[in-house]
Amino acid sequence: MRNRLRAFQIHYDAATRAALDPEFEPLDNAGSERPDWFEYWPIRRFLRGEELDDAAWYGFFSPRFHAKTHLTGAQVREFAAGAGDAEVITFSPHPCHCACFVNVFEQADFFYPGTLEAAAGFLGVAAPGFGLDTFITHSRNTVFSNFFLARPAFWRRWSATCERLFELSEAPGSRLHAQLNRVHDYAKEGGPSSPVRVKVFLMERVASTLIQRDKVKVVNYPTFSMPLSERFRGRLAELVELDRLKLAFFDTGDPAHLYAYAAQRGTLLKAAYGS
Repeated sequence: MRNRLRAFQIHYDAATRAALDPEFEPLDNAGSERPDWFEYWPIRRFLRGEELDDAAWYGFFSPRFHAKTHLTGAQVREFAAGAGDAEVITFSPHPCHCACFVNVFEQADFFYPGTLEAAAGFLGVAAPGFGLDTFITHSRNTVFSNFFLARPAFWRRWSATCERLFELSEAPGSRLHAQLNRVHDYAKEGGPSSPVRVKVFLMERVASTLIQRDKVKVVNYPTFSMPLSERFRGRLAELVELDRLKLAFFDTGDPAHLYAYAAQRGTLLKAAYGS
């Protein structure tokens, strides 16, 4: 199993290099030519320059993997060993944000207005026919922070989609270019904020889009075992119920589940954020 798993952890400087999990392979992003792309840049560089083993899983984790998930590299390896023939294995953090929004793009737009419009424009080019208005994400198909392992076939589709995002973000003169490069202050929980462009938020949501569009076989590390944001502490039962309602609508198509979801999530969001 160890030879069939290539799990990398990205580092930026001496401090993040020293803090790497010993079960992950280091992936150097010090002196990045494009810091505006954050973790996408070393992933892109690796996927464009390395020959992948089609029988292996690959993953690329940020320095904050443990802080966000409370998982170690050893736990990742142990869980992946039992994943069978899955194409993707997720270790997605933020189960509260998964549960409280219809999909991952709506979640981004709640915190960073304009993201949903940019997502619609981008997907109209990169994934024609994929409708955001019918896109439901839940505990089985949500990926935040690119915390997943995948077979090379999935990474190739991910890479092709992100390359389209890169091209659109690099070509000035269009309304979509301006939307993709809009800057927001991204505040890390418990840490300082930093400027992040909308294109990065979209890149981190490509995996969820492909999982749904391509009907990918996924194994998920138990979503609700992940830590909750401070605003949602003590509300685990409500969050699990919201996810259950989304799954019920996803599985049956019965809109009654979505109506109940909308009412309950509105109450929870108001309690958490006052709006």
